[in-house]
Amino acid sequence: MRRLNIQDSAFLTVETDESPTHVAGLQILELPPRYKGNFFQDMFDRFDLSAPPKPPFSLKLGGQLSKLELTPRWVEDEDFDLDYHIRFVRLPEPGTMQQLTTFVSRLHGQRLDRNHPLWECYCIEGIEGNRVAMYIKVHHALVDGVAATAIMSSTLSRSSRNKMDKGFWQMEPKRAKVPTEQQIKRDMVSLATESLGQVAEGVGTTTRTLGELGGRLLRGGFHMLSGDSREAPLPFQSPNTIFNTTITRHRRFGVATLPLSRIKDAGQNLDATVNDVVLAICSGALRKYLKLHKSLPAKPLTTMCPVSVRPKDAVQEGNSISMIITTLATDVADPLERLEVIKQSSRAAKDKVNHLSREAATNYSLLLNAAVLATNAVGLGGTVPPPANLVISNVPGPREQLYINGAKLVANYPMSVLVHSQALNITVTSYMDSIDFGLMADRETIPDVEVMAEMIVEAAIELEDAFEAKMERQAFQASEALAGHKRLKEAQAEAAAKRAAKKKASAKKKSATKTKVKAKAKARSKAKKAVKKAVEAPKADNANAPETIAVTATVDTPVAPPKDGGFSSAAE
Repeated sequence: MRRLNIQDSAFLTVETDESPTHVAGLQILELPPRYKGNFFQDMFDRFDLSAPPKPPFSLKLGGQLSKLELTPRWVEDEDFDLDYHIRFVRLPEPGTMQQLTTFVSRLHGQRLDRNHPLWECYCIEGIEGNRVAMYIKVHHALVDGVAATAIMSSTLSRSSRNKMDKGFWQMEPKRAKVPTEQQIKRDMVSLATESLGQVAEGVGTTTRTLGELGGRLLRGGFHMLSGDSREAPLPFQSPNTIFNTTITRHRRFGVATLPLSRIKDAGQNLDATVNDVVLAICSGALRKYLKLHKSLPAKPLTTMCPVSVRPKDAVQEGNSISMIITTLATDVADPLERLEVIKQSSRAAKDKVNHLSREAATNYSLLLNAAVLATNAVGLGGTVPPPANLVISNVPGPREQLYINGAKLVANYPMSVLVHSQALNITVTSYMDSIDFGLMADRETIPDVEVMAEMIVEAAIELEDAFEAKMERQAFQASEALAGHKRLKEAQAEAAAKRAAKKKASAKKKSATKTKVKAKAKARSKAKKAVKKAVEAPKADNANAPETIAVTATVDTPVAPPKDGGFSSAAE
C-alpha cells in the first residue's frame, strides 16, 4: 500500500468528464518487409500472460476521497483483468495518419475507470505504409511524463532480432528505497491520524515553500514592473486568447516531426538550448495561428513548462515535477529576436527553480495550478485567468533506433492533459534524430489543430531562414568591410606613393636649385677672379714703364663786356 502525495492526489481530485487527467503516447511501428501474419497476435502469443502485472500497472485506487481520508492510496488489484486493459482495433482503409489521429483523439477524451488500474492499451492495425500503432493511456496520478517515457523505453529493444517475452505491464520497476521503521509504523496508524498528519505536513511545507518563493517572486515582480522582458514573467499575468476558455470533453490531436539535428544546430549557432529553440518554434506557430484568426494579442503569450525534480535512479512512479513560466515573445516579429527574448526569460525562470529545495520546487507547481485545479473541480473553469496561456512540455527520449518484436519504432507522439482555461497543450519528445510534437486541443476551441501542426514546421523553417539571412548579411558586411579595407589600403598606398613622388620631385628640384646656385656662385667667383686679374695686369705693366710728366697749357681767352655796360657778378 502506498499513499499518494498531494500532487498525485490533485490529478484525481480535479478530474472531470470535460477534463480527464491522463496522459498517453502514440507509438508508430513499421513492420518488417514482407511480414506475414497478425503482428499483435503473434507478439501476445510469445508472452506468458499468466505472469502477474507489476507496479505501477498492477495498482488501483484503494481509498476514496473523504473528510477523513484526504489522500487515497494505491493497492494491488487482486482481480486484474488483462482483457479489459488491452484492446485490438483495425482502421478502415486506407488507414491514413488523419484517420489515426482522429481515432486516438476520441479515445483521449474518455476517462479511465477507477475500479481498475488506471491504464489502457490499444493495438491498432490497418495503417498505410505497412505500419501499426500502439496507443497507451495512463493516469497522471500514476506516472508523470518522464516516468512514462522511462517505463515504455524499457519495453523496447535495440535489435530487430530480439523478441519480447513479457508485456510492458509485466516489467519489473526500479525498486524504491527500503522503507524505514518509522515509515512502516506510520502506515499502521489509523486513517484519521494519518490524514491529520498530512494536513499538518502540508501546512508546514507550504509555509516553507512560500518563504523560499516570496523573495524570488518579489524580485521577479520588480523586474517585470521595470519592463525587463528578459525576466521570467509572473503567473496570472498572461493576455486573454482564444485558447483560454472553457473546454468540452471532445479532443482534436495534431502531430508534427522535425529533425533533431537541425534543432541542435540552430541552438548551437544561436547559443540556445534545444528547449529554447522548441519554445521559439512553438511561439512562431502560435503567432501565425493567432494572426490567421485575427486574435493575436498585443501582450506576449506565456507558457508553463514542467521541469522534473525526480532524483536520479529514483523509482519511476507518481509525479515529481515543478514548473517554470516563461514568455513566448509572440509580440516580436523577428524570429531571431523572439528566440533571444525567450532564451533570456527561460534562463531567468530556471534560475529561480534551481535555487529552490526539491520540496519547494514541487510545491511551487501546486501553487501555480491551485487556482486552475480548484475552478476545474467546482465547475468554474474558464472564469479566472490561468497561470499561463498554455503548457509546453519537452520530454527527452531514446537516441538509438528501437524495435518491438522486430517492428521498427518510427515515431512516438505524446498526448497530454487539457484543463479549463487552457484549451491547448503542446508536448514534445525526442527519438533518434527526430523530435515529435503532439498538439492536444479542445475540439470546439481549435477544430483545425492540424493547421497549427503544419505551422510548427513552417516556424522551424522561418527560424532557419532568418539565421541563414543573418549569416548572409554578416558575410556581405564582412566582404564589404574587406573590400572597403582593401580600398582604404590602396588609397593609403596611392597617397603614400604620391607623397614619395612629391618628396622625390621636391628633393630633385632642391638639388637642381642647389646645383644652379653653386654654378652661379662658381661663375661669379670666376668672373671676380677674371676682373681682378684684368685689373692687376695693367698695374704690373705700368710698373715697368718710364715715368711720364703731364704738362697742361692754359690759354687766356678775352671776355666780352656786357651789353648794358655793367659788370657781371662773380657768381655769374
